[in-house]
Amino acid sequence: MTPLTPDAALDVLGELHARLDSNFRSLQESRRALDTDAPVFALEHGLSATDLDALRSAVRHAVAQGFDHRYWRQNWLPFIVYAAESGYDYIGGEYWLSFEQSTPGWAQYGSRDRIRMWFRKFNTEYGGAVPKGAFAKNFPIIAWPITHAVLPVYLQRYLAQLLYEFRMGLTTSLLQNPEELGEHLAARTWGYTERFRIFCENTSLLGQVAAALLSGEGEESPYLLHSTLLRLVDGLEQERQAKFWLNRARQAANQVRARGFQPGVPRGTGTALYDRLPSPTDPRLVLRGGENGWQLFAELPELSTLSGRLPHVYEELRTKRARVEGADQTMVARGRLTAAGQKIRLTRLPNPEVPFIQLENGEPAVNALVRDQVEVSRGPIWLFKRRAPGSAVEVKGKLIHPDSTYLVIHDGDWSVPDLPWVESTALDVVDAEAVRLMVPERLTEEATAALVASGLSVISDAIIRPVGFAASAWDGEGAVEWLAGEPGLVGIRVQQIPSVLTLTLAGNRYTLDWPDGERELFLSLDDLPVGSHELRVTLTGAQEQALVEGSLQVTIRDPQARSEAAEAGEGIRLLASPARPTMSELWEPEAITIAGPEGLRVDLAVALRSETSAELASIRQQITLPLRPADWAGVAKKVRGDSRFSRYFDQAESIELSVSRAGVGYAVLAADRGFQPLRWQLLRDREGNRARLIDRTDSGATRIELFRVESPLAASFCEAGADIELPASGGLLRAVAGEGVEATATILLPTDPNELRGARRLVPDVPTGSKTPEEAMKLVRAYQLWADADLPGDVFAQFQRDVVLAAITRALVSLIAGGRWASVERDMANAGNLEDFLDDMQRVVGEAEEQKKLAKTIGMSLHAWLNPASLLTGFAEVAESAIRTSGIVNRPSAARFLLTLAGHPGQILQWEAGERGVLLQYVLNSPILLRAARFAVLGTRALKGAEEARRGF
Repeated sequence: MTPLTPDAALDVLGELHARLDSNFRSLQESRRALDTDAPVFALEHGLSATDLDALRSAVRHAVAQGFDHRYWRQNWLPFIVYAAESGYDYIGGEYWLSFEQSTPGWAQYGSRDRIRMWFRKFNTEYGGAVPKGAFAKNFPIIAWPITHAVLPVYLQRYLAQLLYEFRMGLTTSLLQNPEELGEHLAARTWGYTERFRIFCENTSLLGQVAAALLSGEGEESPYLLHSTLLRLVDGLEQERQAKFWLNRARQAANQVRARGFQPGVPRGTGTALYDRLPSPTDPRLVLRGGENGWQLFAELPELSTLSGRLPHVYEELRTKRARVEGADQTMVARGRLTAAGQKIRLTRLPNPEVPFIQLENGEPAVNALVRDQVEVSRGPIWLFKRRAPGSAVEVKGKLIHPDSTYLVIHDGDWSVPDLPWVESTALDVVDAEAVRLMVPERLTEEATAALVASGLSVISDAIIRPVGFAASAWDGEGAVEWLAGEPGLVGIRVQQIPSVLTLTLAGNRYTLDWPDGERELFLSLDDLPVGSHELRVTLTGAQEQALVEGSLQVTIRDPQARSEAAEAGEGIRLLASPARPTMSELWEPEAITIAGPEGLRVDLAVALRSETSAELASIRQQITLPLRPADWAGVAKKVRGDSRFSRYFDQAESIELSVSRAGVGYAVLAADRGFQPLRWQLLRDREGNRARLIDRTDSGATRIELFRVESPLAASFCEAGADIELPASGGLLRAVAGEGVEATATILLPTDPNELRGARRLVPDVPTGSKTPEEAMKLVRAYQLWADADLPGDVFAQFQRDVVLAAITRALVSLIAGGRWASVERDMANAGNLEDFLDDMQRVVGEAEEQKKLAKTIGMSLHAWLNPASLLTGFAEVAESAIRTSGIVNRPSAARFLLTLAGHPGQILQWEAGERGVLLQYVLNSPILLRAARFAVLGTRALKGAEEARRGF
C-alpha cells in the first residue's frame, strides 16, 4: 500500500469521521425508535473491508506523526473504531503491547487517557456502551475498547458453548428480555474460565449479544447491527464445534418463539397445598439398607444456580467447606457443592430449626440464601417409598397409594397406626425409629382413617403421574422433576368419571370438559420456568359436586444440572477443591479427587497451553483409581518434577487435566490464570532468574515488595517497570496497584538449585514483639501472604514456602505458648523429626494436674485422630473442660479455631472478625489451650509421617 501523505491521511480521516458520525447517529435513532435500551458499540461502524483498511492506514499515519492535533481534534471517531477493532482481535494477553506492535509510534506518542476520553465522548454523543463489572473496575482503560469489540474472538467459542448448554432453559420471556437473559446466562458460567466469567459480569452486554445471536435466521436484531451480527456468526462458524453449538442453540430459540404465539389463558388464583414448595436446590432424602438397619442419606443438590441470586455466591461455594445438619462428623469439602451427586450420610434426624447446609465462615448473606433455598422436609415423620430391594426415596407430600411398600422414620413420639401390615424395622439413625407399611391393594375406611390420623394422606380416587418422556426424577407419588425444556407430560387417571376438570398452575386456571367414557386424560406442560410449581387438579361431577382434588409438585431444574442417572453412568469423575481452581490452586495438597472403579489403571494427562490454546507441553502418567484427596500430593509432585513442566508452566496461560480409560470414561478439568490486572512473569536465562511485572491497571503507582526466605516478614522495595533479579534461595514478590484500583499479584519465586546445593539448611528468621493480639495477627497475615502466593513451575519453590510457613507458625505459637514450649519448638526445628519430641511436647503442655491429665489423654488419643474429622471431634471432646475453664462458653467453633491456629494460622482470617478477636484474646489469656492444640496437631502429623514412611510413601 502506498504511504499516505499528511494531507491525504487528513482527508481520509475527515471523510471516515463524517461517514461514521452518520452511521452511529442513524443507529442511535433506530434504537430509540424501537424503545430498546441497547447501547451502540464502536464495532457497529458499518464500514466495508476496503474502508476499514483505509481507516487503519490513516490512524497509523496519525500516530506515527505524534498525534498532530490536525488529525484527531475533529476526526476522533476513526480512532475509537481502530481501538475497538484491536479489541475484537484481542486474545487475552497484554492489550497495549499488541496495540503497540500493530501501531508504529504508539510507544512514543500514544496516549491511553486520550483513548478513554474518546470512548466517554462516544457514550455521550451516540449512546455508546459503558464498561461494567469487575473487568471495568480492574482494567479502567482497556475495558472500553474490549467492551466496544462486543465479543472478542477468543471468547466467541465459550459463548457458543454457553448458549448450547442453556438452550433447554430458553423461554419466550427470556428471549424478549436481554437483561434477564444475560443474568440467567451469567449465573451459569461457573464451569468456564475466569476470563469468560469476568466478561459475563457485564450482564447487559452478555444478554444483548446472546439475544442477537439467537435471533431468527435472516432476522434483524434490535440489539446489534445486522452486519456486525453476521460478522460474529461468521467468526463462530469458522470452528466446527462452535458452529454446531450455535446452530443447535438457535434451533431451540426458534422452537421457543414458535410456542410463544399460543393464545393466553385467563389468570385465576390457586390455593397452595404446602407452606413452601420444594426448591430445585432442596436435597433429596433416601434410605439404603445397611448391616445395622436402614441408613439415611441426603443427596445434595448442585448449588451453583444460586449465583443468580447473589453474584458472589459461586465464589463462596467454590472456596468454602460446608457443615450438614445431621451429619455430625462430616464436612463437605471445598467446592463440592458446585457439583451434583454428593451423598452425605445423616447419623441423626436433622433439626428443622437449624440450617441444613451452612458454609464454614461464609458470608451472612450467602448463608442466609443457602438456608432459605436448601431445606429438608420437616418432621415429625418422613415417608419413603420402596423403589428396589435395599432402596427407598422420600415422598415429600406424605401421600400413600394402595398396593405399595413404604417406610416411615420418626423421632419416637409418633403414634404408629395400629394396622396388621405396619411393623417395626431396624434403623441406623440415632434417636429415631422406623416402621414398614405393606399397604394392601384395597384399603378399608378404618385403615384410611388410621393413616390420615397419623399424618399421612391416602390417594385412591385419582392418580396424577408423569407419562411419556421419562422424568428426571419421580418419587412414585406426588412429586416429579424435569430438566428445563424437557416435554413434561402428565396423565390423570380416575376411577369415577367426572364432567369437568379444573387445573391451576403458575397462577393460571384452566377449565376443561372431561372426554366422555375416558378414564385417563393427558396434559402437556410446556415452557415452565426453572423453579417449583404446584399443579392442582379438581374433578367435578355433573351436578357440579367436587368428586376429588389432588396435586402434583413439579420441579423444573436448571438444564446444566446433572440428571439422577448421570453419576451411575459415569465411569470416571474428576472433582476439584476448590471448584474451578486457578493454575496455582491446582497443585495444593488434596486439591483433586478422581472417582472410578476400584483398582482401575487410567491415563492422566496434563497439558500446558499458551494464550492461543496451543499446546506447549504434555505430561502423561498412569494412576490407579480411586485417587483420594490425600493421594493427590504425590501425583502432583511427580508432574511438577517433570522438566517440561518447569520449563513451560510460567509461560502457560492455561492448563488442562484429563483422565481417561478406553471403554470406561473420560473426565477433564481446565484451569487458567484469569484476567489479572497485575501479573508476574518469570524469566530464566544464562544470567539467572528474573521477574517482570505485567501491569494492566494504568494506575501509575504500583508498589513492588520482595520478601526473602531468610527473612519472610521483611519487605524490600523494588523499582517498578524494571526486571527484578531473584535471590538464589527463592522468596516472594508482591505487587500492589495504586490508589483507585484494587489489585495485587503475589508469587513464590523459583530457586537456583546450583547455588543451594551443599548450603546449610535454611531456617527463616521470624522476629516477634510483645504478646498482644496485634502482634499475633501480624504473624497470621504474614502466614497467609505466603500461603496464598501463586506457585511457579519450580518444584522447590513449594518446599521453600513450606519452610517459611512452618517458621511463622513456630514463631506465633512460641509467642503465645511461652518460653518452655518455645524451647521445644526450636529443638524440633533444628532436628526435623517430630516423632522424637512427642514426650517433650506432652511434658510441657501444662504444670497443673488437670493440664497434665489433658496432655496424657491427647498423647494416648493421637493414633485415633489421624484424619481431620476424627481429630476435630476427638480434640473437642477431650479439651472441652479446659476450654470451659478458660472462660469460653457458647462458642461451638472454639476447638476448630484452636486447631486452625496451631496448624494453619492464616486460615483464622476466614473467621468473622468479632468472633476471631474474642477467641484470640482467650487464647492469649490461657496459653494452655494453644499448647494442647499444637500437641494434637504436631502429634498426629508425626504419626502420619511415620506411617507413610513405613508404607513407602
